[in-house]
Amino acid sequence: MAKIKAPSMHDAIYVGTHGNLSLAKTQVTLAAAAINDVVEMVEIPVGIDIQALRISTSGLGDNVVADIRIGDTTLASDLDLSGEYSQTIACDHYTEEKSIITVTIRGAAATGTLNVNPEYLATGY
Repeated sequence: MAKIKAPSMHDAIYVGTHGNLSLAKTQVTLAAAAINDVVEMVEIPVGIDIQALRISTSGLGDNVVADIRIGDTTLASDLDLSGEYSQTIACDHYTEEKSIITVTIRGAAATGTLNVNPEYLATGY
């Protein structure tokens, strides 16, 4: 199992006026990411209420599925990312500690572009 860091891991997410719906943009290009590799997409600070995930891919390869987590909490599981994929998944998760949104590759090696963009409210802590 390798750990892959998306370039967006270096980006700070907007935590401005509380109560405004915001979107954090992430993207990583995978080159034969192996089964059980964990892709770190973005770090989420304390006091963020995640409302949804906008997930899209260029198609990561036959039989590729993934699980998306924040810290120890699963936000989405068994997503079939083998073909071109675009979907918004509703979720409700409040961060009480700094956490990282990760994607675990399962099923087969993954090659292509992956975006996991959280929609969130900055509510403070």
